[in-house]
Amino acid sequence: MKTGGLREGLRAIHIARAHGLQIMLSCMVETSVGVTAAAHIAPLCDYADLDGPLLIANNPYRGVRFEGARLILPEGPGLGVTRVA
Repeated sequence: MKTGGLREGLRAIHIARAHGLQIMLSCMVETSVGVTAAAHIAPLCDYADLDGPLLIANNPYRGVRFEGARLILPEGPGLGVTRVA
């Protein structure tokens, strides 16, 4: 979200790496849609702070799961995000 989407996020990661910089991926307070998308590129980063969905009482989506400090990606098509019934 902060870079304008996944494509621009990936571009920023590649530019930072080309300059020898470390990468921290983070989020704002947002639903599982944006955070699940970010979690898909988290392996390219040195640090990740993607706790946005944990701060929302009425998150209408199911996506990335949290097991302690581990991010578990959903297995569905696309990002794997589903709407909570």
